[in-house]
Amino acid sequence: MGGQAYAGTARSVGERDDGWGWAATVQGVLDSLPGMSGYLAAEVDDRGMMTDLVWAAVTPEAVTPDGHRGTQLIGLPVSRLYPEEIAGDRWQTFQRVLDTGEPVDLDPIRVGESEFTIRAGRLGPGLLITWARLADPTAGRLAEVERTLAAEHELAARLQQIILPIPAEPIDLPGLRVAVRYLPAGEDAMIGGDWFHAAALRDGSVLLAVGDVAGHGTQAATTMAQLRHALRALSVVTSDPGALLEHLNRLIWELEADDPELAATAVIARFDPESHELVWAQAGHPPPLLSRNGRTAPLPRPAGPMLGVVDGARYADSVVTLTPGDVLLLYTDGLVEQRHRGPDVGLDSVIAAVDDAVRTAPERPLTEMLARLRRANPDDDTCILAVRPRA
Repeated sequence: MGGQAYAGTARSVGERDDGWGWAATVQGVLDSLPGMSGYLAAEVDDRGMMTDLVWAAVTPEAVTPDGHRGTQLIGLPVSRLYPEEIAGDRWQTFQRVLDTGEPVDLDPIRVGESEFTIRAGRLGPGLLITWARLADPTAGRLAEVERTLAAEHELAARLQQIILPIPAEPIDLPGLRVAVRYLPAGEDAMIGGDWFHAAALRDGSVLLAVGDVAGHGTQAATTMAQLRHALRALSVVTSDPGALLEHLNRLIWELEADDPELAATAVIARFDPESHELVWAQAGHPPPLLSRNGRTAPLPRPAGPMLGVVDGARYADSVVTLTPGDVLLLYTDGLVEQRHRGPDVGLDSVIAAVDDAVRTAPERPLTEMLARLRRANPDDDTCILAVRPRA
């Protein structure tokens, strides 16, 4: 890959994205971050090789070694500012980051009397570059690297808040009351790729989903956003859970061309408030828990592999009727998979907490339940979606 050049028309990766406004979204986050960071859209040829990088978003404090500040950089290509970079080793490093998604800390560079640290990571269809001036290259490098890592963590967290806002109180949908809780991983871990969806459809039914993208950081948040937005768009075409998972599986196969390590699971359900039927399907995901008459148990899981594992995979639907007094719990595996212990141990603890919550507060079981549940694995995010039929 290194050093090869391919003919073809250059095009911006950002332009190939599905119009979700990455530059505008990232700029909204960078506006409130300290330090010097920039988001660069990658122009690539037909073989995916970078031909240029264009400044698309920057922090207010960003200053390049040649004196460009903040928004002065927007729209400027790297080839114009630093033409020597195109043929340099750092360019090959940037290409590798874009290809693999693995962030890198580059060797410090000296410009005049100053030395700068540089960190590069992939964010969506472009690169997030963070740099800092070192007053003392020996003593200051570790502190600057820690600050850049903290900035990347904060960016990922804020992106997740933008992409995945969590309602503070239970929400009412046709025939259902829904409550959501998000339990982030420990403070030392990057933000993860757990997500949920709960919305009324045009035919009066309700679409529910939770999913889990493997990994942490901006790449996991990026894939999470792609899956969640894709589900919302696809629900205009079909509301069948199995069919929706087939479409998401094809999407993951496409994304794996850029990230072969990508893995994801999901469970999708559609509730009909007229018949009270819940049709659901899963892709390698823990089955929902149903609490009925004081007893909680997992629903029998229909067939369905993880997303991106089997090309052209089929996902079977299962049907259950929700009755007044029932409580349904959709969740990601961080709720039950305990470190050094099997998932059954964590599942038993969750079932006991649900039973106790329903018994203690039968009129408000969702609030009581979410207050009691804790993630089993401190290194993994957890998303919980609790549902109760409404009269």
